[in-house]
Amino acid sequence: MSRAGLALPVRSADAELVDAFFVSAISSVLLIRLYLEATGYPRLGGGGLHIAHVLWGGLGMLVAIVLLLVFLSSTTRFVAAIVGGAGFGAFIDELGKFLTSDNDYFFKPTAALVYVLFVVLFLAVRQVRSFRSLSPAESFVNAVEIAERLGVGGVSEVDRARALDLLDRADQREPLVSALRARFASIELSSPNRSAARSLVAAASRRYAAIAGSKAFRRLVAGIFILQGVAFLLTVVSAVALLVGALLGIEDARAALEESVNGSTATSWIQVIASVIAGGIIVRGVVALRRHRDRAYHLFELAILIDLLVAQPFAFLETGFEATVTVFIDLALLAILRFLDTQEHRIFGGGIADSRPALE
Repeated sequence: MSRAGLALPVRSADAELVDAFFVSAISSVLLIRLYLEATGYPRLGGGGLHIAHVLWGGLGMLVAIVLLLVFLSSTTRFVAAIVGGAGFGAFIDELGKFLTSDNDYFFKPTAALVYVLFVVLFLAVRQVRSFRSLSPAESFVNAVEIAERLGVGGVSEVDRARALDLLDRADQREPLVSALRARFASIELSSPNRSAARSLVAAASRRYAAIAGSKAFRRLVAGIFILQGVAFLLTVVSAVALLVGALLGIEDARAALEESVNGSTATSWIQVIASVIAGGIIVRGVVALRRHRDRAYHLFELAILIDLLVAQPFAFLETGFEATVTVFIDLALLAILRFLDTQEHRIFGGGIADSRPALE
């Protein structure tokens, strides 16, 4: 794997590490903001000194780099992702200080800039992951990486299944492929001795799957989007009524219309346009929900992504970190929809299924 004499980088099949980094970084920003708000923004240090938490962020990233350079275990990589993510969050939280001449930590656009940065990073990493499937050489290297864990305590059932799948996609002419396949097939699994933390995560995952896979939960999610669609239609009808009333010369309608658009800025109009587009897509999803649930789920996902990627950056610009609550709600709905869509394809095989019971 080389081009112009340079070895091309090998992509990792372990997406959990980058996800852990993002979760840790975002959590770090939010926890710092909440702690400082609750404690009245205390000052660490004295005598003219101020220990900014950007220094703690640099320390966290340094620790993560040292862990990756010194140790080889998969546990160390996970710890490095968590510590490095927390350090990056503490570092980027003070972005406002480095963009203003007066070192203003409360610089209002900081929230929007941090949000956009995380979105761009996420999309960039997602593109690197998905622009093409892993090559046979990359699949083989990732299987070898999992095999390294055999020397430090064994692998779990999930690791073995992933390794065997990677070996199936590797170049079968490589002599080590058959040897590693035989080795993974003969190992004694370490999953019975997994830690309490892993057991807790597995139990939570099973509980989530049981709840999210139930008919009542699917109907609840459908009801949420149906209500959003109805609210959007009522808003459109109200806006049209105001416009028609103003055109007909009704004074109350004209006054209400002027009040609703008074002081609107370009960012407000962008949010309104994004909301209109998302609302229209939700209505289309509600219409498709009864006969084509998979199509409806995709439309609902698209509406949420429009809100997350178009409307919310400007919401952060106007209100600061208060917009975080809406983002978390959107992310929760997005995760639920993707789980339901996965269940749909697992049970029915995807596509259009007119014979499916409504909202099941």
